[in-house]
Amino acid sequence: MLTGFNTDIESDGVTYHVQTEDRGGANPLIESLVYMRGEILATRRTAYRDLLDAGADASAIRALMERQHRTIIETIRSGRLDVLTEPRTARENEVTTVHQDGPAEGGGKAQRTLDEVIADWLAEQRGSERLGLAVEGGEELYFGAPFGLRVAVRTVPGDAPVGDARVLVRFLSTEMKAVVLSEGVTDQDGRLDVAGALPQAAKGTGLVVVTVQHARGSDEVKFRVKR
Repeated sequence: MLTGFNTDIESDGVTYHVQTEDRGGANPLIESLVYMRGEILATRRTAYRDLLDAGADASAIRALMERQHRTIIETIRSGRLDVLTEPRTARENEVTTVHQDGPAEGGGKAQRTLDEVIADWLAEQRGSERLGLAVEGGEELYFGAPFGLRVAVRTVPGDAPVGDARVLVRFLSTEMKAVVLSEGVTDQDGRLDVAGALPQAAKGTGLVVVTVQHARGSDEVKFRVKR
């Protein structure tokens, strides 16, 4: 079972929380939940048994999990939460199945993943790509403690890595001035690992804000610091 992703997204003054997890083991599913004020608004699941049977390793499954998480985030940011919450003809416990490339058995067309369907819709609406930012480790941020974040920057739609993107990690608090915790640029795979230590604060709230800037655009993710 792989470590999942947790991201808070603000859209039209409402904060949504997107959680994506790998069920793993005997139940090879990637499950994404969209929360608002603790209530589950939408659920999307992708089965990847076919990928395992085809010899996919953990890195391939993790890449699929990242794509699904980023696509749902992008859908919310685009103001199209209805794409995720509209009534479905299938039963809620049914899932999207991802197949290896090529025709399905019987000569039919292989089923498409959730992110492929939504990415196509976004491409039609926008006619251009933008940056998609995914950050791992944001759910484990504590005042006065060291931290490590793994940043991935890719195009949306398209899912291509974006190298040489400038990443800035800042700490914002109600009790002190903003602090730059770390900065750097992504490698050719669109990745950057950052580390540092969070300030200590006896009271107030704190946020870690991860921002990415590139010629193609910018993106931002925020995480609440815990005590």
